[in-house]
Amino acid sequence: MALIGIDLGTTNSLVGVWYEGAVKLIPNAHGEVLTPSVISIDEREIVIVGKAAKDRLIKYPDNTVAAFKRRMGTQASCTLGKQKFRPEELSALILKQLKDDAESFLGEPISEAVISVPAYFNDMQRNATKRAAELVGLKVERLINEPTAAAIAYGLHDRADDCHYLILDLGGGTFDVSVLEFFEGVMEVHASAGDNFLGGEDFTDVLCKACLESCGINEKKLSNRDRELIKKTIELAKKELGSKSEVLITANLSKSKLEWKLTKSDFEKIKIINGPINESNLKNIMKLENFIFVN
Repeated sequence: MALIGIDLGTTNSLVGVWYEGAVKLIPNAHGEVLTPSVISIDEREIVIVGKAAKDRLIKYPDNTVAAFKRRMGTQASCTLGKQKFRPEELSALILKQLKDDAESFLGEPISEAVISVPAYFNDMQRNATKRAAELVGLKVERLINEPTAAAIAYGLHDRADDCHYLILDLGGGTFDVSVLEFFEGVMEVHASAGDNFLGGEDFTDVLCKACLESCGINEKKLSNRDRELIKKTIELAKKELGSKSEVLITANLSKSKLEWKLTKSDFEKIKIINGPINESNLKNIMKLENFIFVN
């Protein structure tokens, strides 16, 4: 019976397996390896997971939820349709979808998994992740810190012994920094720091606020549909800035039309309030010597 590896992400999730002598990322029903971490409930109270759920964010924002990983390990809950869900229950729905995709691809039942989690997750968050897996019949063989998983994925354990690595893991919802040492075949984590509320989702939110302020729009007066439309438009524009120096953002809101030009320079000037990872902490970490940087 196969053992699968799962990256349960804030924005997207994926599943992989050691297959025919190599790591194979398993595609979902859409033929894509990334499954959006989004859950929605339709008018028949049927649960929708992944891309189809993400497509409903604008039209049905009250019955759709995303970025719930950030509330793992808390008593928070959300109501979709007539049903109430805790964060681990929402995560369980994502895990079930990934499990189903893996079983369909491999042609056999799956009952064991290794799941990556942010290095800065506390015990409650890690236990909530395990509970989410147990809800869908998955035994968690190990929770592995995401920076450690990244180091192994890049083959750092195959390099020279007695070496330190600084791993920076910036995801959709979290930013982790870990100091690892590889010595005598063992990868040891010496230190970790992080912020569970600093990632791509926060960059998008900050850009949304800057856009609304620039256009003189009161966010409190926007409908949920308009908020989600603006967020989706800003998210696409943020990605375009990877290859362009500026983008023109337009959106047809319920009572007006939004138009805003965003340059890469403007994006770099917008500040996010620092959390546990700040300039002082990074400087202390960087005092360590003999690092190999991998991008």
